[in-house]
Amino acid sequence: SLAQSLLMKGVQRRTLALVKQDLNQAVAWQIDPSPSADWPCPLAGRRPLLAIQPRNGSNPVVYALGTAPSAIWQGQVLMRCGPAFDLNGRSSGGSYQNRVVLDAVDSFGISQPDVLPLLKFDLNQRLPGKDRLVSSSGVG
Repeated sequence: SLAQSLLMKGVQRRTLALVKQDLNQAVAWQIDPSPSADWPCPLAGRRPLLAIQPRNGSNPVVYALGTAPSAIWQGQVLMRCGPAFDLNGRSSGGSYQNRVVLDAVDSFGISQPDVLPLLKFDLNQRLPGKDRLVSSSGVG
């Protein structure tokens, strides 16, 4: 159980770092945006949590939470619709892809403190076969 928790914490930190990296390239963002037909990836019934408008004027990067695209995933997934990343973890600027970022997501909360240009993230995953949650928080 401890090993599973530590592994999940590491994956959660990488996920939050990915979101922060997208925010570092942003000119604007919107929490809980309304779905748009102009977005390059279908949501397939998932709830959009965050739309990030890149400074380069390309389509927004959208994070959404909901049903997994296939049975290999465990529960809800956090998906990212955005350009792929190169081997150094930078956006390649290529075509947009809808990819699972995190599996077994219980909740992913995003809030913006008053008057600050920052977002606060609260991420919870459920350990497989257990009632225990593993949580991480971050600011970006």
